[in-house]
Amino acid sequence: SSPLIPELHVASCAPRKRLQKMNQDEIVMPEHESTSPADDEVTIPEEAGVDNNLSRKAPDEPQEVPVLESRPHIVLMGDSTLDNARYLNLEAGELSVEKLLAKRCAEKGWELTLLAQDGSTLDDVAAYQVPIIPDCATHLVLSASGNNLLILLNQMNAAGFSLGSMYSTIGDGLQEVADKYRRLLQAIKASGCHVACCTVYRPNFKHIFLRSLATMALGLHNTRIHQIAVDLELSVLDMASLFDSEDFANPLELSTRGGSKVVENVTMFVQDHPTTTIPRLFPSSPESRPQQRCLSAVDPLASVLGLDIGCCAAAHQPTRKVYANSMAPEAWSKPDQALADRETCQQVFSGAPAEFSQAQEQWRHA
Repeated sequence: SSPLIPELHVASCAPRKRLQKMNQDEIVMPEHESTSPADDEVTIPEEAGVDNNLSRKAPDEPQEVPVLESRPHIVLMGDSTLDNARYLNLEAGELSVEKLLAKRCAEKGWELTLLAQDGSTLDDVAAYQVPIIPDCATHLVLSASGNNLLILLNQMNAAGFSLGSMYSTIGDGLQEVADKYRRLLQAIKASGCHVACCTVYRPNFKHIFLRSLATMALGLHNTRIHQIAVDLELSVLDMASLFDSEDFANPLELSTRGGSKVVENVTMFVQDHPTTTIPRLFPSSPESRPQQRCLSAVDPLASVLGLDIGCCAAAHQPTRKVYANSMAPEAWSKPDQALADRETCQQVFSGAPAEFSQAQEQWRHA
């Protein structure tokens, strides 16, 4: 029998931008070729030679900072790394990343929203997920760009993996993906939440050529992700270091065992970044922060006696961390039919995969 599942706290706050609804059961995505940007839209500066379609709405007038509950509210954004239910045997009780994290949230009294959708590219995340981040979100986890790399793989495959196609892909192609990734993270960081981005894990390809190509390309791409995270002072879930062959449901997608490792690292990220230190509660520039007096200035006697009582500067040390814990409770890999069948969190998109994802079946058997 399944263990007792604690009561789940489902988010009730409104998203930043609601999707158009045709009826009560169907959500229709806005078209990519939608109307021209409004006058109040702020566009992320475009770097030379890179398409710029990542944008974020600016408020019409200054808004008060919302009063936050002490309860963390996690939002999962990105692709099938965090939305892997379609690739599991749900009838046998296998658990997706969302189900596993919902179980952890229930234990700790946290809230969870799943915005990630199988098949999403960086442009999809920017167009459909960033605008509807809930106002009460506190922790955002992004796992994206893997599908952009699959697009590059398809281009090389169409060219017969010629030297010219591989050179172009590893050179210009990966740089363009990295540029889009940076602009997307800038937009997400503007939400004022704690943010963690994920490196891209190596697919569990059986073909030695594909494994070697993935190792080389992902090594370069993940190095850039780490550098972007350093530049933007964001934490990293280093998925490139977490998984072995038993963590995959197929060469591209994670199994329940792999998902449990993701949840462990997300949990560590949330615990290390409490809601009381959420970035949007504080001014971004050091000059605009309330000035704090060092204790040595308050108590001159401490300086005279040579006592080291610390300095207020310690309160402003960077909080970004890199998480790469490859251990997870063994019990979490076991089937749980009751939890697999239960609605566990707020989901914005339907369970159907994006069209792009359906076109990648050949790589799930490579």
